[in-house]
Amino acid sequence: MCDRLQPYISAWPAISSCGSRGHWGFEQPRRIRKLEDLCMDEEKPQPIPPFRDKKRSPGGRKGPTALLAGAILCICLALIYQFGLAGVSPLPDAGAESVTSCETDLAGQLETLNVPGLAVAIVKDGELACISVAGLANDKNKIPVTPSTLFLVASISKTITATALMQLHEKGEFELDDDINDYLPFDVKIPAYPKSPITFRQLLTHSASIKDNRQFFDDFATDGKDSPISLAELTEEYLTPDGEYYSRNGNFLASSPGSKLHYSNMGIALAGYLVEVISGQPFDKYCRANIFTPLSMHKSSWRLAEVDLPNLATPYASTYFGPEPIPHYGQANYPDGMLRTSPIELARFLTAYMRGGIFNYNRVLKTSTIETMLSYQTAFNQSQGLVWFSRWLDGRNLWGHDGSDDGASADMWFDPEDETGVIMMANGTWEDEDQLLEQLFQEADTY
Repeated sequence: MCDRLQPYISAWPAISSCGSRGHWGFEQPRRIRKLEDLCMDEEKPQPIPPFRDKKRSPGGRKGPTALLAGAILCICLALIYQFGLAGVSPLPDAGAESVTSCETDLAGQLETLNVPGLAVAIVKDGELACISVAGLANDKNKIPVTPSTLFLVASISKTITATALMQLHEKGEFELDDDINDYLPFDVKIPAYPKSPITFRQLLTHSASIKDNRQFFDDFATDGKDSPISLAELTEEYLTPDGEYYSRNGNFLASSPGSKLHYSNMGIALAGYLVEVISGQPFDKYCRANIFTPLSMHKSSWRLAEVDLPNLATPYASTYFGPEPIPHYGQANYPDGMLRTSPIELARFLTAYMRGGIFNYNRVLKTSTIETMLSYQTAFNQSQGLVWFSRWLDGRNLWGHDGSDDGASADMWFDPEDETGVIMMANGTWEDEDQLLEQLFQEADTY
């Protein structure tokens, strides 16, 4: 048995040196013996360990029950040290009956917003205060929206992409003002200013002078499945002169990088590809391992192939005759807008930002990194952080992001002053959602 315990011995000093209150956040026993003590020769007299069976074997030696109990305790503590307490969460699993319903009426909002289905969540003081749903995830089959229903959240996806890139920044892989060409396998140059470098900061503040050329966007999209075009192929073919999707005037501004804000989906797609290049992992796999898993966002995904399709809200396009269903779709530039998640799981991501980078005892970003991301980055725009941006609503200075795409609308905002946050998702293109957003923040004040 002792041979099987040896892999955990190296972790034990870190466990036993945590003091009376370690990084797990609960009181630890001061009299924990070293793991090696359990692996001493059983023929030698042994001191009585603090965690033992009440009955002692003759001669003062530990009985088999005490040995087994001590071994199990040591293994458990070692595993906790190595993997953390990922199963402990102040937010319930999606669909849990214990979630309180919000008081704001959503049923009446469906007609106002002109959407088939709607889900909202309120986060208060770092915990999920309530969640509510209304309408249908699929009108044809009369499938209702539930707290576990997955929605396409469009450009809110960009906050995940920024988180992934900033994790690598924290590891010292790059500086925000580095030239991205020092990291890419091909060079990206703004045709009008070929000698001006493009930086990571410019990509994350939409000031890299890269435009969205809608002429090619239909080529990037596929109905019913993920795009077969890789991020490597997409970015090189779009941003280099010999590329299939290259256009000197259509893909770039005539201004120098860092001089003008111009919202750029393709700039964020390039940021996603940089995550791949720097980390050595596919972008979606990196996010799964380093963001979704630590935050218990197990049902969230960038890929249609990985989504529980029966639980995914059908997208509806706005038409003269009302919302009409359209197929699920994938896009090659998916880091800018193809995240599918539920209000409960996205609330976990928002909670991590509101808590300074921690959720479930797992840190996804340093507090100082979040402070940088939620600070104004450019002289020519006093609302833009690193992907996240601020806005005023009903006297509140909010930080967050919104999203809109074919058959999808979403909002995610929080007020750092009173630690309240609101998430809204719909499977249609809504109109004038600010009234509902105000009502939900007003409700948040009551918790």
